[in-house]
Amino acid sequence: MFKQLVKISMFIGLILFFASSAYSCVGRILYIGILDTLEQKLIAEHLVLLINERTGTKIQIRYFENSNQMYEALKSEEEEKRADIIIESTTNALTILDRTPGSDLNEDYFLVKKLYEEKFDLIWLYPFGFSNGKGQQEKYLRAPVLRRDVMSNFPLLPRILKKLAGAFDDATFAQLMAEAESGKKPKNIALDFLRTKKLI
Repeated sequence: MFKQLVKISMFIGLILFFASSAYSCVGRILYIGILDTLEQKLIAEHLVLLINERTGTKIQIRYFENSNQMYEALKSEEEEKRADIIIESTTNALTILDRTPGSDLNEDYFLVKKLYEEKFDLIWLYPFGFSNGKGQQEKYLRAPVLRRDVMSNFPLLPRILKKLAGAFDDATFAQLMAEAESGKKPKNIALDFLRTKKLI
């Protein structure tokens, strides 16, 4: 009888553990901090829709005039000021780190990923895939960057956002940007794209 009770207790415990993991994002608010540019708005809307659809988490986008303000928000613990996730480029990250971009974009990515974690306790997730969405001469990778505590509070987030890893090649993102520049709302563009890719 005692062994049966132990087994039942363990079974219930496992159910509760997985249930709490699966729904740990529900009921909380995530703040995505971005610069007020069309490119970042477009990327952010993909994150908002994907996270909300997969977890039920409420997402709010916060706009900043420059990188300094955005990084201050990343450090803030105040609800009305903070950012939990930002969208960053390897080029800007290397400038912040006082490093020069190399000839290999992947090497740049792994360098900033390593140094951001060591110096700032910030975690780079997988890049979105495009390197110059509008055909600019400058090449870079963009990726979500999270505070470490966000990783703990939202354990499913990296796996969910990994679905956008490599989702946009240069041609695809250039097309999405062209739609946005023609006046189509970034949210609607993101919705169409995610549905086409069967991500939501």
